[in-house]
Amino acid sequence: MPRTAPSAADRELIALTAADGHPVSAAQLKHWRRRGLLPSPARQFLGRDGTRTVYPPGTRELVRSLARHAGPGRSLDDLALLAYFCDEAPVPELALKTALARVYFLRRNRHWEAVDTERAKVPEELRSDDVHYDVAEAEALIELRGGGAIIRQMRRNLRRRPGLAKASRQEIDERVAGVLTNLNRPRLPEDDLEFMADLEAVLDFDSEESSLARLAVWETVAIAHAAQMAELRETSGEERLHRLAAATMAELADLRAEVRQASEETWGRATGGRLGALPLDQPGFARLTAAELVEWMSAKTVHPEGAVLAERYFTDSLADLLARCYLARVRRTGVGEGREAFVARTSGATGRHRRGG
Repeated sequence: MPRTAPSAADRELIALTAADGHPVSAAQLKHWRRRGLLPSPARQFLGRDGTRTVYPPGTRELVRSLARHAGPGRSLDDLALLAYFCDEAPVPELALKTALARVYFLRRNRHWEAVDTERAKVPEELRSDDVHYDVAEAEALIELRGGGAIIRQMRRNLRRRPGLAKASRQEIDERVAGVLTNLNRPRLPEDDLEFMADLEAVLDFDSEESSLARLAVWETVAIAHAAQMAELRETSGEERLHRLAAATMAELADLRAEVRQASEETWGRATGGRLGALPLDQPGFARLTAAELVEWMSAKTVHPEGAVLAERYFTDSLADLLARCYLARVRRTGVGEGREAFVARTSGATGRHRRGG
């Protein structure tokens, strides 16, 4: 059966992408339309001249973006997210929300499956009466096993504590796991002064060392603690899905701007600015940004009104940790340094001096 010739509207898009060096076929356009990644053209009546098909405004920009990112192994969800985050193209609402939901809930389900597997390793008689603690401990052990530069830096930082320089690897890892566990709990156990001393050592704000690993430790701890600064409220996957479905495209665009700002700042710190801009044209980064958008959509509701992701998950969180560690140190040693000296010592870590406060 012979194929129907492409419409004039499709021929225009085919010529446009070919001129860009990323040609698409009529069959590819049809496939994207069927899957909701492209809007369908409308028939426009021209009076005596008959009719023509016309795509909605923004379709040219969308097709150019999809064509640029299309390639082997890239799913339609990848294309939707790449077009949305990298080029800010007008991806159709249903296709966008479907891609956001699939990426977010896939990551979320994998995380909780790993946590459940880790918790199952603990004999029933050794489990805590506090389910939040058991979950936090499981998450900590997963992070510890993941290792990497962040965990190695935490170990080095802890060994600077008096009495730990020659501690065994097992003891150091137990303390790292303790720090991670308590950061994953709903609230910091500030009455545990030994833990607070370990946390202060892991943060290592007093050191003059400058390294990407040290910054990565700050980033990791700050992100974890940001959740502890929020209002404690139970939520569910169903609630998060409903919130995503009900969001307007304008609300999603605002969240995109927030998440991109936070991601770009994190990337800059993590790379020392040596690798240029955040590579959002890579599917992995687009998926990560998508998951962060859906997570922040819900998390934003339990932070103070007007909270900004980039500040709340780094600057505000670090400043709060600094204050809590300082108060714990005073309780532990009975020695304080005075507010002026404390602010002078810690402003570089939080970046407050750049805001004039």
